[in-house]
Amino acid sequence: MTKGRVTRRRVEIVLALACLLVSGPAAAQSAAEFYRGKQIDMYIGTPTGGGYDQYGRLLGRHMSRHIPGNPMIVYRNMPAGGGRQAMNHVYNVAAADGTAIGITIRNIGFDPLYGETATMIDALKLTWLGSLNNEIPVCVSWHTSPFRTVDDIRNAEIVMGTSGLTASDSIHAKLINRIAGTKIRLIHGYNGSNGVHIAMERGEVQGRCGLGWDSIVSRYAHWVKDNQISILAQFGLSKHPDLPNVTSIVDLAKTTEDRQLVDLLLAPLQMGRPFFAPPGVPADRVNVLRRALDATAKDPAFLADAEKQKVELFHMSGEDVETLVRRIYATPRDVVEIGKQLSSGK
Repeated sequence: MTKGRVTRRRVEIVLALACLLVSGPAAAQSAAEFYRGKQIDMYIGTPTGGGYDQYGRLLGRHMSRHIPGNPMIVYRNMPAGGGRQAMNHVYNVAAADGTAIGITIRNIGFDPLYGETATMIDALKLTWLGSLNNEIPVCVSWHTSPFRTVDDIRNAEIVMGTSGLTASDSIHAKLINRIAGTKIRLIHGYNGSNGVHIAMERGEVQGRCGLGWDSIVSRYAHWVKDNQISILAQFGLSKHPDLPNVTSIVDLAKTTEDRQLVDLLLAPLQMGRPFFAPPGVPADRVNVLRRALDATAKDPAFLADAEKQKVELFHMSGEDVETLVRRIYATPRDVVEIGKQLSSGK
């Protein structure tokens, strides 16, 4: 064989290999081709009928239209382990090809930060797709009490009810006591939020912290209409549009440590209903899922469905959720320990 033929043969081999690489399934297959005829399993970390289940199914009913190939979305409730089974399954078991997504209790993604070993994930490797809600709790006083502002509960003791030492109403009360010098005395042991509200209406306690503003709007609007409560403070990393003149916990945090503590404890509320996928999903499919969630959040049919269900929406992109998670995981350890103490009922 002459030198010219050898050279041509080598060129042919190189070109053949290049064609194989370019025409491989991963490189040539579009998102529409991949998703067409497939189903996406949505693992929901709560039983049917709850808030997370409601948001998951609401998204699932509309998101398929915004995914090329229009895959069917199937719901799989996994409430075991307080919602941890769903996140563990998505992270460790489900296929990392874009056909598995999840939604579970917002705090669970931060479990490893506090040393919780039952949540077997690395939150910094989890694929965050976005969120549909930013929950902002408030601290309220009942109209028969003399308290109307944060200064009022700085100057005199107010008695508030809570369902337990580790309940959100207890954590938020302890947080504002710590950073603002308020004088909230907690009475524990009421049977959930309804028990606290009944006690407040009876005059057994004078208020409550940790009640979501969306719950007030949807279930207790008469309290506001009839001037039965005063909104003392709101607990969000940003103010609720309905409450522009209500004191924010962020405004009360004056030191770096206090601001970091507020950030740490309220971050889960900022990403109120987070959706996620396994680590290692191909980047193009991550982008497809994130953009599909973004598009769904603006879809008129989706918005009408949410309005019909009285579901409050605050859309947050997957990139923004990921940025928030990374920021919180960079919190100094001494601040994390303070947050752990407040959250554990100590």
